[in-house]
Amino acid sequence: MFSVASVVESKSLNCVRHSLTYYSSNSAGTLRKTDHKSRPCENFDTSNTTHFTEASRMSANDITANSDSQRHSIMIFGASGDLTSRKLMPALFTLWSEGFLPDDSPIFGVARREKSDQEFRAEMQVAVSRHGRLGEIPDDKWDEFAKRLFYHRLDLDTLDGYVELHARVEETEAVIFGPDVAASRVVYLAIAPSLFLPSVENLCAGGFKPAHDENHRLRVVVEKPFGRDLSSSLELSSGLNRLLDESQIYRIDHYLGKETVQNILLFRFGNAIFEPLLNRHHVDHIQITMSEDQGIESGRGGYYDTSGALRDVLQNHVLQLLCLVAMEPPAVFLGDQIRDEKVKVLESLRPGSDNLDEWAIAGQYVGGTVDGHAVNGYRQEDRVAPDSRRETFVGMEVYVDNWRWAHVPFYLRTGKRLPARVTEIAIQFKLPPLHPFSTVECDSNGDDCGLVGSKPNSLVFRIQPEESITLSCSVKQPGHQYNLERQRLKYQYPHGLAEAYERLLLDVLRGDSTLFTRSDELEAAWRFVQPVLDHWESARHQPEFYQVDTWGPQAANKLLSKSGREWREP
Repeated sequence: MFSVASVVESKSLNCVRHSLTYYSSNSAGTLRKTDHKSRPCENFDTSNTTHFTEASRMSANDITANSDSQRHSIMIFGASGDLTSRKLMPALFTLWSEGFLPDDSPIFGVARREKSDQEFRAEMQVAVSRHGRLGEIPDDKWDEFAKRLFYHRLDLDTLDGYVELHARVEETEAVIFGPDVAASRVVYLAIAPSLFLPSVENLCAGGFKPAHDENHRLRVVVEKPFGRDLSSSLELSSGLNRLLDESQIYRIDHYLGKETVQNILLFRFGNAIFEPLLNRHHVDHIQITMSEDQGIESGRGGYYDTSGALRDVLQNHVLQLLCLVAMEPPAVFLGDQIRDEKVKVLESLRPGSDNLDEWAIAGQYVGGTVDGHAVNGYRQEDRVAPDSRRETFVGMEVYVDNWRWAHVPFYLRTGKRLPARVTEIAIQFKLPPLHPFSTVECDSNGDDCGLVGSKPNSLVFRIQPEESITLSCSVKQPGHQYNLERQRLKYQYPHGLAEAYERLLLDVLRGDSTLFTRSDELEAAWRFVQPVLDHWESARHQPEFYQVDTWGPQAANKLLSKSGREWREP
């Protein structure tokens, strides 16, 4: 199921090359690894070669089917915004540079400001050089890419503007692809959530969705937030599903494009030594941490004070990570089947206590000193109300009530102004039933060592800042005593990994929705957090204060200490 054998990539697929590692055998039968990126598509040698996808989830037929043979036009609504400059355009340029984006795919930047094609191209060159992972771009290479860039001014709330945009897109496609070629349109809505539904309505009315759209030629990418609460999320999903098929809607969560996140399922279900252990019989508890060492970035106070950590991070990013570590293996490794299993996890979630204040903790940072410098408390941040009750920290104890995870606590936390910027999933195993050995633990320099209590095994998926997978285990310390010391088996991802938006944009072009959130999945997540939102929005609730550069309020520590556990300090 995970391997792909003898896949022929041809010009008929517009040279959209998949992220593959090639293994070919020499005369001795030894496998040797080669890099696809040095091979031009037209010269690809298919003889005596076996291919494996980096995502390891598609058969040969799946790859052919998902490499849409139609041509693509890409439109970015909100092209003057920060997301376009910092993430989207650098991702598209990198995909093109590495051979994953066809040479003839036009890209339209769409925004309200008046701007020429040349002005847009010049702005994007600066942005891609500054924010792209390939660094400074030679002018000749940029000029080659920039031929595909166009700018179109559009008032998002006027239908006439969409009709004009559609006419220009069709005219451009006719010149590039030929008059009789039907192109797929990918529309990325990097705009305010209030404009999602009106924009899609105008797209459909303006001619972007054909009357008979069997091939789903229109694909719409929606950037979070997907609503502010359960009711607004349901309203948005209902409106989008009235206009588009669910398979045309790509709700993007950039965390799902990160390499380590994608590796969670493969690591769990692709290793016979771990899959039998990841259940209630062997796992004591699981911690998921998404911490930031920064406060509110310049200019975001107004947004954050209406959102908070629960809406901004836990409802989406953290619960998605929980789904991946807790879900059952799907019958087939395809988008809808994977998302079916994630929905089952969300529907199985239950609070850690009948008393909401005992399992869901809200915190807010207060001012202090970090590295010798005074920093503001949350209420002193720009554009934040001086009496704000908005949470900047969330801690939770939850359970997944299914056969695999019954009675295993999942501890979740996210917050700002914590000691480190870290995202990780830490699985702590149970201790052996009998443990007659002492464990030796040393300080960071290895100079001061002593005997401590037994230390359990742990498996940690580190997602940021440096992606890695680490297994901690006990081994005999060299010497004449039967003492144990902790050692770590670590896989460190190399530097220069593809950015999350690169992978996700490529999947949209392929028509692969595996890493995107489905409407029922979104609804289940909101249903779980809605009681917490309601309680925290009430006038009687106050978040617990915590000092900057600490791991949150004391109440969050009690989530674990009441059962003799403690938070990791990454």
